[in-house]
Amino acid sequence: QGVNSLGAPRPSRPSRPPPPPAPAMAVRIPTTHVGSLPRPAELLPFIRGDKPAPADFGEKLLAATEDVFERQVSAGIDFINDGELGRRDYVTAARNRMSGFDSEKSATGAADLEEMKEYSDKFEGRKGLLTLTKKTEVKNAACSGPIEFTDAGLEDLRVEIGRVAAAAKTKGIALDKVFFSSPSPGTLANFFEDDYFKDHTKYVEALGKAMRREYEAIHAAGFTLQVDCPDLAMGRHTKFKDGSLEDFRKAAAVHVRVMNEALANVPAENSRIHVCWGNYPGPHHHDVPLSDIIDVVLDSKPKYLSVEACNPGHAHEWEVFQNVSWPKGKIIMPGVLDTTTSHIEHPRLVAQRLMNYVRLVGAEHVMACTDCGFSTAAGAMNVPTEIVYAKLQSMVKGARIAEEMAAMEASGKIPPPPQPFGKRARVSPPEHMASVEGA
Repeated sequence: QGVNSLGAPRPSRPSRPPPPPAPAMAVRIPTTHVGSLPRPAELLPFIRGDKPAPADFGEKLLAATEDVFERQVSAGIDFINDGELGRRDYVTAARNRMSGFDSEKSATGAADLEEMKEYSDKFEGRKGLLTLTKKTEVKNAACSGPIEFTDAGLEDLRVEIGRVAAAAKTKGIALDKVFFSSPSPGTLANFFEDDYFKDHTKYVEALGKAMRREYEAIHAAGFTLQVDCPDLAMGRHTKFKDGSLEDFRKAAAVHVRVMNEALANVPAENSRIHVCWGNYPGPHHHDVPLSDIIDVVLDSKPKYLSVEACNPGHAHEWEVFQNVSWPKGKIIMPGVLDTTTSHIEHPRLVAQRLMNYVRLVGAEHVMACTDCGFSTAAGAMNVPTEIVYAKLQSMVKGARIAEEMAAMEASGKIPPPPQPFGKRARVSPPEHMASVEGA
């Protein structure tokens, strides 16, 4: 304290208040979706091939594409697509662009549906890419010879690319804000059986060499390429349901390697992948846990990773990222909208779901997304069109709330909530039950 010049003690100086915390940098959480959107009802018979397309089908499809772009922009979605309007489903168009598929084999079934027969028998007569019930035989094209991406197939792809690009131009949308989806080699192998190579790795490698032509054409057109990879998750309880987890992991690693090789000329920042357990109706109790495959998935080249993250089977799996060393520059696109229910998610619920990832990998590494597509096959819809766009609007509102929450937590104004299970990837059923025994 000391004394002054007269010998009197100096008064104590009031302590200075600590400096205010530096303002947190504002981080915007962008929004997108997985791809398929409801097709216009009047075009469904032509898209599905039930009726021959009229002479003006191309003009009608272009107008519908412009409309779906406008609706996404009006909803506030940042990265959009054409809703896959012209496709029957998300794999058949690509398969039709290749030679070597002149035979048929029975479509694979799903382990959950095969077990829960009381439920799956309700789908008698329904046909798609999977066998939903053994009461209805479903056959898909199968590989019968050497595989090549044909010149006619490339021209068909260019027609689709041209329509999407023209619609974007009309609506003033930059092509780097538009994504364009294509199935992975492993996904094609999951749905279309091999009846020629008799070796899964050789079959997938042949598909990869052929699909490289499609991937590079999409990138060259200026779009962000999305590679659809349900094979890395759904493949476990469908094509690989009878094998061991280790067998599946080895096959998935092959699928990722082949995909990366096919993407050699597509920059990581211009590509994204979507991983899911299947958008089909079912109990999904045989879905492989994300923790069992995340290391394989993260070996993929694309910068952006879309993954199911909010439905009843996978909403808890944000915990997996507590034990994951997040790759530098990678962006997680967690699903925050359930695409199988018409219940519209509240924006605050969307924000809470996003914050689970923001707190683990940082807001700058998160983009809001949907769990899966809203209409993975033309006409197959669990959610009506008007509700689809209402859900997308809610996602946008939720992303804005999450931005505010992230900024407040970063500035120290509000503390983050405690992590309920500590630093564990997941709680196995026996451990969980032991922890509550006697409670």
